[in-house]
Amino acid sequence: MRLGVLERSADNPALQYREYRRVRNEWVEQEAPGSTRPEEPDFLCFLTHSPKTVVYDISLPASLRRSAEREVLFGELAARLPVPAESVCWFYRNCGNGLYHVCAVHREEIVRQLEFAASRSLKFDALIPAALADTPETILQVIPGEALPGKYRPVRCRNLKKLYFVLLALTVVLLGVSVFRRYDDFAGERRKLARIRSLWEKELRSERRRFGELSSDRELLAALRAAKLDTPPVSPVLTRLTGELPKTMWVTNYSQNYDSADLTLSASKDEPGLYNQIGENRNYAIVNLRKSRGYNDTVSFFVKLRIKH
Repeated sequence: MRLGVLERSADNPALQYREYRRVRNEWVEQEAPGSTRPEEPDFLCFLTHSPKTVVYDISLPASLRRSAEREVLFGELAARLPVPAESVCWFYRNCGNGLYHVCAVHREEIVRQLEFAASRSLKFDALIPAALADTPETILQVIPGEALPGKYRPVRCRNLKKLYFVLLALTVVLLGVSVFRRYDDFAGERRKLARIRSLWEKELRSERRRFGELSSDRELLAALRAAKLDTPPVSPVLTRLTGELPKTMWVTNYSQNYDSADLTLSASKDEPGLYNQIGENRNYAIVNLRKSRGYNDTVSFFVKLRIKH
């Protein structure tokens, strides 16, 4: 660890700089650079000397909570000060075994030191009175009662931050390029889907139009069939059929559906040559013929005809 100390004493108002390095639990002073604005150490403090400074030794119970330490010390300091506590800036250091060194510096002195630091554009992590700490070990143990204004704090790791910003910008650019390429691929696929959808809708409209035309034709055909405009006439069929039947046979039932007719013939005896007697002619053709024996030795013939136009 590297510790830098900026010091301005009352005897020598010129600003001095010392630097220490921790080596095997010991602090070794390094050769100071020729500038009071050295390379950034790990911790940089501004050590000040002021005549308006008092230091008190305050003992606290060992069982006192760490969270209440600051409030209790400030209360003890305010009780000992001959001036209002608001007119001083205070610091403290834990010396162990419940003993604390508490230092109070007149606020005007601290303001004067900060104005000097601002005029020299000095940056440091902490402003510490020399009366409270003079060695590297004790300097690091000092805790200020008030936080140092942020404008005095040094900006560390500039090169690393620049590298972070460069990497962040590069990452943003790469992400932007990747997102743009993905969006372009997505837009291309969307255009393909839009074309497919357009073709599908066009084909669907065409099929619906054809379906409508077929429905109209089907309805017209059904209407024509219902009107039976081209149904073959019944009279020639019955005339020809009854002329061919034997005298022992008569027609008991006749039904016709367009060019298909179903007949039921009854006979007092079996007629094995019926098929040849009423056989195919220019008016009709036999599709099917079957017979069954009924009540009182009568025979029924079921004939299915296809009527010719």
